[in-house]
Amino acid sequence: RGRLGDVTVVKICGIPTSDEIAQCAAAGAHRLGFVVEYPVDVPWNLRRDQATALMSQVPAGVVRVAVVGGDADTIGAIIDHTHPDIVQLHGDESVEVVAGLLRHGVPIIKALRIRANGPPIAADELIARARASVDAGASEILLDTVTQGRPAGTGQTVDWSLAAAVRSAIDVPLILAGGLNPGNVAQAVRQVLPFAVDVISGVEGPDHRKDPTKVDAFVQAVSSA
Repeated sequence: RGRLGDVTVVKICGIPTSDEIAQCAAAGAHRLGFVVEYPVDVPWNLRRDQATALMSQVPAGVVRVAVVGGDADTIGAIIDHTHPDIVQLHGDESVEVVAGLLRHGVPIIKALRIRANGPPIAADELIARARASVDAGASEILLDTVTQGRPAGTGQTVDWSLAAAVRSAIDVPLILAGGLNPGNVAQAVRQVLPFAVDVISGVEGPDHRKDPTKVDAFVQAVSSA
């Protein structure tokens, strides 16, 4: 459900430079994510003016996603400044925040973050959270993992059977994130059948910059699946 024919959408997140825009677009990424003034210190954070300048360089046909977190006023100001194609709420935003941001006229991805190595979450609970976000106005649901002090790029995978259950239970596209890399993404696509996959640290080197070889391999693995 939610897939575009036989194509699984590839989103590469944490884009900090013009070079990475060109590199990831050339590799075939459908979406690029720009982390904008995220309230937790992460290696990919940009000021809103930096993000606006970078988004203006994204080639036509590639979707620009502002990845944000926090309160509705701050997120709304970032949307109005950067004018992304989609905004991704990647914190603990309430359904009220989701609903309040609809007036900005930008589709909303709501990330639901699952604590890695923590107590397992029941499928019914996660499905209920996803449905509540959809009812509030989210256009897509993203599943990711979180660890202490690391809200993204954990390298830890989501329970794929749990992700598949959520995908089957909601009427909007599901994006799978969390611990994906060139070696496991094809299996994840076959098992979960997500609308999109989202990667950040899985295609990076130790300097938190995208590795062209890993980016190419990731996109090719998704295509092969």
